[in-house]
Amino acid sequence: MKRSTDCKDPGEKKEEIGNYLQKLRKENNLTQEQVAEKLYVSSRSISRWENARTMPDLDYLMDLAKLYGVTIDQIL
Repeated sequence: MKRSTDCKDPGEKKEEIGNYLQKLRKENNLTQEQVAEKLYVSSRSISRWENARTMPDLDYLMDLAKLYGVTIDQIL
């Protein structure tokens, strides 16, 4: 079975999302610690999201989108 060229490896997509979250954070002049405080999570969670080790759940995606002034679709 052929893979569609439009489909990305889930690991690649996770890495893209992590890189984008880091870019948004830096554009907003925030540290991981500051974002963590605003979302009531640990800075370790922010690091894991940005380094594509884990993904934020939908509630945190909504919070991140609101914090950074983007849509969830833009993040995903």
